[in-house]
Amino acid sequence: MQIKKGIVLNQVCGESFLVPMGEENIDFSKLVALNESSLLLWKRMEQGPFEVDDLVGIILDEYEIDDATARHDVEEFLNQFRAEGLLLEN
Repeated sequence: MQIKKGIVLNQVCGESFLVPMGEENIDFSKLVALNESSLLLWKRMEQGPFEVDDLVGIILDEYEIDDATARHDVEEFLNQFRAEGLLLEN
């Protein structure tokens, strides 16, 4: 899976937001704010195609939680991004 082209990360007053750029995102009507863990995942996603396990590994490395919790949280994160039209499924 990978992120949709034309979505860029901007920081304003210490807060991170995803902003649509280009005609392909003309219907994208709102900014998406990222918290600390979402920003961590987004930075990996920007690097290119990724799998759920890649993101789960990042969360496990950063936070003291079990695999099941990390996997659930990553799936929830990805589902929100799917709903916003930010992901391309391979």
